[in-house]
Parts: sequence; structure tokens; C-alpha cells
Amino acid sequence: MRRNVIRVALVVVLVALGFGLYVLGKQHTIFVENKDIVVDGVEYKSANTINVIVDDVDLEDVKKGKRKVAYSAGPWHKIKAVEVLPDGTTREIERKFTLSPNDTAVINLVALFEVEEGWLTIEQAER
Repeated sequence: MRRNVIRVALVVVLVALGFGLYVLGKQHTIFVENKDIVVDGVEYKSANTINVIVDDVDLEDVKKGKRKVAYSAGPWHKIKAVEVLPDGTTREIERKFTLSPNDTAVINLVALFEVEEGWLTIEQAER
């Protein structure tokens, strides 16, 4: 009897470990776009090139009207964006977000700088 309990416990631990490794190792597609956007009826225009780093992936410069993609593993992600303004000054923003295993993220850089909500769109992958 005791031997069967140990075997069942071992199987449960191995299944939990496998699920945990799947969630931590799942690669996500993260689209980063520098396009005009409308949030709550207000239109925000893309004006400048923005340097972007998603987790440890340097996307370099995302130009006005363009979209780039980053691939990153794990459920927890961080985006850092630096915009060089026409007068030579910069503004920088850093945000964190979480994705489920089947999620794809679309980040609008204009909304990231201008509004608190609406900069991140999460799309579920179809099965």
C-alpha cells in the first residue's frame, strides 16, 4: 500500500513539473508597432522613431508606421522604449506584462507613451 502511494505521488510531481516547464519555456510572439491609434475616441499620431527592447531582444529602431516582432519565452515580459524627440531630448518608459501560454501580444508604442490603458492587445491563438 505504501509503495503505491509513493508511486502515485511521484507521478503527480512529474506531471506538475512537466506543466511548469511548459509554461516557463513557452515562446510568445510579441508584435511591436509604431502606428497611429484611437483610444477612447482620441486619436494619437505616430511622430518619431522609437528604440525598443522586449525582455532581452533589442528590436533597435521601430520607425513611424512600421511593425517589428520579438520572440520571448516565459509568461512574464518587460518592454523598454526610448523615444528621441525632435529637440534632441529623450523620453523613456518601461512596463511589465504577463501572457498565458497561448497568447500573442500586440504593443502600440504611441499608446504606450500617451495613455495608461490600451497600449497592449492580447490575442488568443486559435486551436
